[in-house]
Amino acid sequence: MEKIDWNKIAFFSALCFFLSALEYAVPKPLPFFKIGFANLPILISLSVLKKKETMLLVFLKIFLQAVISGTLFSYVFVFSFAGSVASGLFMMLAYFIFRSKISFIGISVCGGLANNVAQIFLAGIFMFGSNVKFIAPPMLCASFFTSLALGSFAENFCSKSVWFNELVLKSPVKIDSTFSEIEKVNFFYVFLSAIGFSVLTFRNSVFEIYFVVVLFVFLGFIKKRTLKIFPSVLLIFFIVFFSLFSPHGKILFSFGKLNITLGALNLGLAKAGRLCGFVFISQFVISKNIFFHGRVGKFFSNVMSYFSKLTETKIRLKKENFISQIDSRLCKVWQNEI
Repeated sequence: MEKIDWNKIAFFSALCFFLSALEYAVPKPLPFFKIGFANLPILISLSVLKKKETMLLVFLKIFLQAVISGTLFSYVFVFSFAGSVASGLFMMLAYFIFRSKISFIGISVCGGLANNVAQIFLAGIFMFGSNVKFIAPPMLCASFFTSLALGSFAENFCSKSVWFNELVLKSPVKIDSTFSEIEKVNFFYVFLSAIGFSVLTFRNSVFEIYFVVVLFVFLGFIKKRTLKIFPSVLLIFFIVFFSLFSPHGKILFSFGKLNITLGALNLGLAKAGRLCGFVFISQFVISKNIFFHGRVGKFFSNVMSYFSKLTETKIRLKKENFISQIDSRLCKVWQNEI
């Protein structure tokens, strides 16, 4: 029986978590619509992981997306689950059946369309009935173009990436060195972080969310963590700003034809607060050498350690070397140089 490479799955899961956080910050023009950033690790993993490992990654991605968006116990989770499973299965079928005859672009389009067909089917049953035919065309059209763009990026990235071609495809199973020096876990910190994590996941109160954010910024400074406050403030500003372009709820005031509404303002603040809160909690509780006992504990420690490293240092992306900068960051995180 072949061993599961938990280290690679943890790395790809952290990428899914990181990209889910980015996607969560982007306003959605259509219900259930997602750009699909978090599908990129799954798309790339088809060439790297075994079938069962890729399917496990799909389920982990579903869970992590639900955590970052706070929809774990809502109807949105059902739609996300159905779409992600359909997308993962069709991408795997496309890759393993037409392996040498299909590119990442074709696989991405298959996955994107499968995702939306599954969600449209559920929307027709539970929400819109026969009226789903009006929302289906724009969703399928948007899905086609976004999956086309993501597939093109994956094709371009993998053809140039040192991380993909050397560290992943040609390297042996990587020995986990992240926890070579074990740090004793402070279970009070873990308990405190679990409460903060639960508030961010299940509560929608802006006051409660920002109380958690401020609390873990304060605790992070006490533990002498390296916290970058200004990028978080900037992130909050931009998420709230773009959320205001989807007005709903009570009108507070107007700028020309744009109505500034309480619902849009609260939604933007809640989204931004969750994203910043998750980062500050992970920076507070996760150190480079922290270790939780048991296979499951070790695996999720590994995921959060990789996630923390991915968000630890800001990348100044430039158009001319966009791919090489991303590739360099992935190489450093994979080799534990951060």
